[in-house]
Amino acid sequence: MPRKSTAASHYERYGVDRSPFAQRPTQRDLASLVGETRDDLRRLASYKEQFIVRRQVETGKKAKLRDLAYPEGRLRGVHERLKFHLNKVKQPSYLFSPRKGRGQRDNALHHLDQDQYLTLDLRQFYPSTSSQMVREWFRDHLGMYDDVAGLLTHLSTIDDKVSFGSPLTPVLCSLIHRPMFDRIADICEARGLRYSVWVDDLTISGRFVPGEVLRQIREVVQQFGLQSHKISYKTGNRPVFITGIGVVGSRLVAPNSLNLKVKEAWTGYHNAVTDDEKDAMCQRLLSYLGTLRQIVGGKTEAGRKAADQMNSLRQKRDARRKAAAEAYRIEREQRQAVPSAVAADAPF
Repeated sequence: MPRKSTAASHYERYGVDRSPFAQRPTQRDLASLVGETRDDLRRLASYKEQFIVRRQVETGKKAKLRDLAYPEGRLRGVHERLKFHLNKVKQPSYLFSPRKGRGQRDNALHHLDQDQYLTLDLRQFYPSTSSQMVREWFRDHLGMYDDVAGLLTHLSTIDDKVSFGSPLTPVLCSLIHRPMFDRIADICEARGLRYSVWVDDLTISGRFVPGEVLRQIREVVQQFGLQSHKISYKTGNRPVFITGIGVVGSRLVAPNSLNLKVKEAWTGYHNAVTDDEKDAMCQRLLSYLGTLRQIVGGKTEAGRKAADQMNSLRQKRDARRKAAAEAYRIEREQRQAVPSAVAADAPF
C-alpha cells in the first residue's frame, strides 16, 4: 500500500515512477544525467578500477577490520550525481535515514511513550545488496533497457555489491529494499505499532509487541534475501536506546557515554591552571552540553540546566578574556612609560 511521504524544497519531489531513471533512458540520456558523454561514461566503466580506493579500517567497539572499497575522482562524481537524482524520489514516512532533515533524535521521538520495544538489525546490509539486486531494480522496477541497466549497475557497484563508502549507496539501498520495508510497515500497521528504519536498524514499538510480529518480520527479511540479527525486546520502564538516544516513557535521555564525557570535561575544566587550558576545556564542555541539550530538549529540566551551564561558561570565558586584555593594556602602558621616566631623571 502507498506510504505517506514528506518532501523538502530540493528533495523528495516526485514518486519513483516520475524519476528520470524510470523514463526508459538510453545510454546517452543516462550520460547526460550524470554530466558525461556516452563515450566517456563507457570508458569510465571500462577503467573503473582506476577510480577505486581499497583499504582496511577498524570499526565498532571491538575494532573489527573492515575492507573498504569506494569510488574517487570521476567515478565518485558520477555517484554524487546519481545520488542527487535519487534523492528527489519521495520516501515513506517510516524512513529516518538516509533522509534530509531527519536525525537520530527524530527517530527516537517517534517511539516516545510506548510500553514495549523491538529492535533488530539487518545483517551485512550493504554487502548483501548484490549487483544482481541492483540490476534487477533498475531493469524490472524502473523499466530500464538491459544495456542501460547493465551500464548503470557496473558504475554503481564495486566487487559485485554496493560500495560501503559511496555517497550513492544509502539512498540506493533504501529504494532497492523499499518493497521489503513496506511489507514490514504493513505488518506493524495492522497491529497499530510504530515503526521506523535507520539505514539497517529497525525499531518497532507499541503497547504490546507480540512474538508473532517478530516471526513475520524475519520471514519477510529472509524472503528478500537478507538476514536479521541483534534482536532485542525491551520494556519502557528503563532507558531504551534507539540510534544512540535513550527513550524513557515520554522523555529522551542522553547516552551514558555523553554524560561521562561531560563529567570528565568538568573535571578537566576545574583542574585547568592557565586561561588557555580553561578555554580549551570550556569549548569542549560547550560542545558536549549543546549536544546533551539538543537530545533532551531545551524546555526540559535537564535542557534548561545545560543551557544555564553553557551561559555561565560563556560569561566566565568572556570575563577571563576581558581581564587578560586589560592586564595586557596596563602592562603595555607601563612598558611605554619606563623610557620616559628614565630620560626625565637623567642629569644630562
